[in-house]
Amino acid sequence: MCGSSAVWKPALLVIHAASVGFHRKIREPTINRPGLALSGFFVYFAEKRVQVLGAAENTYLKSLSPKLRVKRFRALCEQKIPCVVISRGAHLDDPMMAVAADEEIAIFRTPMITMKFINAATIALEVDFSPTVTEFGSMVDILGVGVLIRGVSGIGKSESVLQLIERGYSLVADDVTRITSLEGRELMAT
Repeated sequence: MCGSSAVWKPALLVIHAASVGFHRKIREPTINRPGLALSGFFVYFAEKRVQVLGAAENTYLKSLSPKLRVKRFRALCEQKIPCVVISRGAHLDDPMMAVAADEEIAIFRTPMITMKFINAATIALEVDFSPTVTEFGSMVDILGVGVLIRGVSGIGKSESVLQLIERGYSLVADDVTRITSLEGRELMAT
């Protein structure tokens, strides 16, 4: 599938084409704006990333003749990209949608402006691509610091956590805690 629900939900993405291309994988947790690729230049093209067509890319495509527009879009879709997101609620014309269907590229739309979508999607992708472990124990937020309370069964972990909650601290996770390493420098628990 092209990404996870973590990307799609905050970005308000909707499927813009027939349900094709969901078997493709996002292989890098970043976003690419394919401006140079749409002009025909593919040296160092970031094919492993989600491709976002913003106002600049859409305006450029509309400036081309219909035949050249389809040719350039087909060249982009032939690069084994995971999917295309069109920002600002814009639409692709029918010939370009046909190219996407032929090449089995999922096309999504978002009403968000391009940079807001890129920021939200990048954060979501970084979380999805981050290494994660599951620990048996309870996580509590104590003055902004996560504390994982673990130990052998019957030692009183739950009672300790309840005492901390009664004192105004926040429960993050109970019994099973999922810990994600973000960029190797920050841990996030759920």
